[in-house]
Amino acid sequence: MQRTILSTADIARLFSVTETTVKRWADEGTLKCQKTPGGHRKFEIRSVIDFAEKNNFDPVGVLAYAGDRRFSETLQVAILSRDYEALVRMYVDRALSPDTTDLFAFLSFLYEHRIALAEIYDLVLRPGMYAIGEMWANGKIGVGHEHRASYETMDALAKLQTEILLKHPTGRHVLCACLGDELHEIGLRCSANIFESGGWRVHYLGARTPVDAIVASAREVHPDVVSLSVTHFGSADETASELGTVARAVESLGGRMIVGGRGASKALSAAGVEGMVLNSSAELVGYIGAFSQGHTHTGTPRA
Repeated sequence: MQRTILSTADIARLFSVTETTVKRWADEGTLKCQKTPGGHRKFEIRSVIDFAEKNNFDPVGVLAYAGDRRFSETLQVAILSRDYEALVRMYVDRALSPDTTDLFAFLSFLYEHRIALAEIYDLVLRPGMYAIGEMWANGKIGVGHEHRASYETMDALAKLQTEILLKHPTGRHVLCACLGDELHEIGLRCSANIFESGGWRVHYLGARTPVDAIVASAREVHPDVVSLSVTHFGSADETASELGTVARAVESLGGRMIVGGRGASKALSAAGVEGMVLNSSAELVGYIGAFSQGHTHTGTPRA
């Protein structure tokens, strides 16, 4: 499994500096560390990411990969060159592998090297899951493989979130749910993680959430934003009706609604209600930034 604590030598390799420089950063308090009883400095990943962002440092070296060493060199080259096509192929291999730990190790390794969450989600996971779906549709893998890939991706995302640098709490709340019979949850989980990393309090309801449950939860927590996933626009009338019910409840509470997924635009148009369609994690990051400044124009408005 990928390490979540880095050594002085790891940091030196990552930023191509001497260990003496790393120790000075730690002793000055610029780079937070913990000392072992033996006096060795240890660094949490989120502290390293915080240090890199504040000082505008990008990794110029690559850590030793703690997962499958057979593709370690290829992975290191892909990270330094930001070869996302290669990273997608590696993700697909990890997701379909029976090893239950290698996918988290892979995603953690990307994050350690300052590949932003939105880039991991948009440029690696999203095309990777699409490729896995196509493999299943074309009979190259079984439904069991597709389900396992989805489950292991969700599990890896949950583990990765424990390492993510979280901004100071904003006091804002978001309610996240898959509308009605919607089963596809990975996109919703990614959006929830991005909200949480931005300092928002996340209330996560997950897949197949009945509309009444979404409305009841909204009335309970009074979220600033309700984030819904609509991947498949199944029964048009039913989905539009459900979306309209949620939209009216959110508006009555003074909140706002955003919708993501392949069926989002059609669903909002059919419902004839106000909402914002966000087509990527990058757009969500922009939306959250605009929201904090009192503007929410990022994305595609629908009414």
